[in-house]
Amino acid sequence: MDAVTTDGVYGRALLWDELRRCLASNVIEPAEPLGVRDVILAPLDRVVPPPATEEHHRVLHEVYEFQFQRAEGKMRRWGKRIVNFQPEFIWSREDIPSGRHARYRRLQDAMALAWGEALSGSLPTAIALAQEAQQLGDEGEPYRVVAHDLEGLARIAAGENHTHEIQFLRAIARPTGSSPLGAWEMVAYLIPFISLTSDGALEYAAQLIETIAARFGSPRGQLQGETWRVAAALLSSEKPNRSELPGLLAKARRAGPGLRATPLLLEGIATHRLQSFVESETASRRVANVWNQVSSLAWIMALNPSPATGRWLHRLLELTGWRRPVLVPPHVAADAALGLAGTGFRGASILELARAGGRVNVIVEVALQHLEDAKAPRDSQFAAISVLGGVGTVRAREILGRTSRRPDQLGVAARRALAGRIAAGNELSEREIEIVQLTREGLTNREIAGRLTLSPHTIARHLANARMKLGASNRAEAAAKLERVVS
Repeated sequence: MDAVTTDGVYGRALLWDELRRCLASNVIEPAEPLGVRDVILAPLDRVVPPPATEEHHRVLHEVYEFQFQRAEGKMRRWGKRIVNFQPEFIWSREDIPSGRHARYRRLQDAMALAWGEALSGSLPTAIALAQEAQQLGDEGEPYRVVAHDLEGLARIAAGENHTHEIQFLRAIARPTGSSPLGAWEMVAYLIPFISLTSDGALEYAAQLIETIAARFGSPRGQLQGETWRVAAALLSSEKPNRSELPGLLAKARRAGPGLRATPLLLEGIATHRLQSFVESETASRRVANVWNQVSSLAWIMALNPSPATGRWLHRLLELTGWRRPVLVPPHVAADAALGLAGTGFRGASILELARAGGRVNVIVEVALQHLEDAKAPRDSQFAAISVLGGVGTVRAREILGRTSRRPDQLGVAARRALAGRIAAGNELSEREIEIVQLTREGLTNREIAGRLTLSPHTIARHLANARMKLGASNRAEAAAKLERVVS
């Protein structure tokens, strides 16, 4: 790791020098590794076409090209196609152990499908495929470890109250871990989901893929690592670092749409410039990158709600299962849900987006709009009652009380929700819950006051009331008990 690009064990000595020796041995077909080399080393503005040779060469080169382009839609279609691809030569080539291939192939196919669904399709489908993959192949396979991580992280993205410790990043350093190229490939797939965690893994993962790509001398691979490193700096809760963003954008604007979409999203986050989010969404749509589309549209809907944006965001939420958009802070996701409800859209996905945003006053308002709208889908109204029952605030109880007087099934559901809440008189107000939640982020009373445009004295009073209702002796205990009270 001597900072000389493509030198050392992670670069030229491993890949390019050994490649010559491997080709000289005449064990494998030269077109395969040479084609992968061309993909890895391609410049930012280059798309490497598949070779006009055998079909199995084209299949191999395509998957690497789609990864380095970040062409998620093409990757999803490739995964569906590869399941039925079985050339006869596999059983006769000396460099492919037939037993190993038979055990590993189904695992590889399941994960190819899972990645395609996670990044360009349906999260529930990706979770199911990742669960299946964990039962395939051999124990300890890197792909099985990644499947476990994908399942856990996709559950978080789908809005589940789920925590997950990423195993693959630790497994890389083991003697049986992935090769540098394999590590780059897997982490580049996982990194949008890693950004949803709060344990510092994003910065490490970004540096890892950037370093490996630099050792290989891969401009497109390095740009992906740099993009996420800048994202980690922008998400810093202390002092966001924007100094590298202009240089990243200058490079990204010369690249294809798949590589350009996330830097444009970062530009929008740093500047709140609507046009950046629009350009990011357009680039994402061209490569069917649904997570980036959802994130860009959520920012647009939070900053400037409109029926056109709401229609497209609502449709994507329903189709893909995303509830915690990538690079979208919870309060922005909550504002997006409020914007959707305010422009007339109704659906369980909107309520779940509001719930994932974590702002109790927004959750209650969105649920109320669903209950008061006679044209709202019935399943979304039942979801609104469930959400209000989980909140357990004074206003939520009042809304449930009114609804419980209805003679229909909604009234029955509201009465059940009321019966399951804490005793009357102990409910927290929406403001009290919001303040306790902000203390969980480590904010002081003065910082909370600045965010909510209230005085520090008012914050202290709300916090004292919340502690008394929760029976907590301090801020930390109040935050812990809130997790049990507000489900």
